[in-house]
Amino acid sequence: MFTLADCDPAGYQMAVSIGRKLQAFRDYRFPKLKFEIVPIALTVEQVRELGLPSTPLKETEKRASRWRQAFGVEQTEIDALATLRPDVLRQIIEAAFEPYYDSSLEDRVDDARTDWMAQAQAAIDEQVDPTVLVALRAEATEQLSEVQSVIADLNERFRLAADRFTLPAIEIPQPELDEDAPRQALVSLNDNWVTATRALIARKQYGNANGQA
Repeated sequence: MFTLADCDPAGYQMAVSIGRKLQAFRDYRFPKLKFEIVPIALTVEQVRELGLPSTPLKETEKRASRWRQAFGVEQTEIDALATLRPDVLRQIIEAAFEPYYDSSLEDRVDDARTDWMAQAQAAIDEQVDPTVLVALRAEATEQLSEVQSVIADLNERFRLAADRFTLPAIEIPQPELDEDAPRQALVSLNDNWVTATRALIARKQYGNANGQA
């Protein structure tokens, strides 16, 4: 799950809140659920690098002091990036998809389909006596003008001939993701509960799990 939120304490906390809810959802109802939380925008680094405008944090924001101490910025809305640099926002989102998308899968599936068709045809050619097929086709041509029962009988004989085929198993290629590709995931697919929880705590504390920024 990608998160796009304001660069302020509430927006920063959003990924943690979603991660906690998905943890509970998995532990309570769906133990096989796998998820990743990827906070892709708006980050403090993006605000600085792009020179996006900011406004002072609200006086009612209780996390303001810790936020300023940890990051040295005020607040910037995600709308600033969407309005001023929509091209950059699109690039950020597209780049975030790269670790999760196998661009070669479609071609490999096509190749696998072509290979299977060739193997299947070879299996048919090997297992079926071509003279039998030729005779059946000739007989079918002769009988087309006769009663439907004769045609149905020939169709049944064709079906019985086809039932003898032993075709190769169909193997569909699966996505191959680059495990070494850099990821921005806050919570990863293979994280256990403890690891995921520590990562969420660290983000909430604007630093590591020990509370150091």
